[in-house]
Amino acid sequence: MTTTLKSFLAGLVLLGSTPAFAGQSILSLLSAESAESQAFSFVLANQMQGSGNAVEVLLCGQAGDIVLKTAPAAQMAPITPQGASVKALAERLLKQGGKISVCAIYLPNRKLTPDALIEGVAVANPKDMADKVANPAIRVIGQ
Repeated sequence: MTTTLKSFLAGLVLLGSTPAFAGQSILSLLSAESAESQAFSFVLANQMQGSGNAVEVLLCGQAGDIVLKTAPAAQMAPITPQGASVKALAERLLKQGGKISVCAIYLPNRKLTPDALIEGVAVANPKDMADKVANPAIRVIGQ
């Protein structure tokens, strides 16, 4: 693992676990295909939400499969060391008050409608998301 990546990961962990950073708005952009990468993002999102930050996750591409009512097997399999599936980690974030959206092009490209998503997941509005990404008061992280 490169020094830059280690520093980035350490910073994300500190962001979510240090009380001095509580109260921030965080937007996590997630389009990674692997379940491990998805779990990594949701573990951090849950930590940040639990530390008093307002976390929103925007899913696009195969990452959107996480929040389907009938998610693929990869999103349902336990990931170690958490022992929870990616879908369970996403549901935990929603229960903590975090927000999850799928990108506006996710459902139409799969010929699905919003009722295919688990309860609490929204379809993102591109303009609203663009405004959030451009807002200097919102920390944007992603993979």
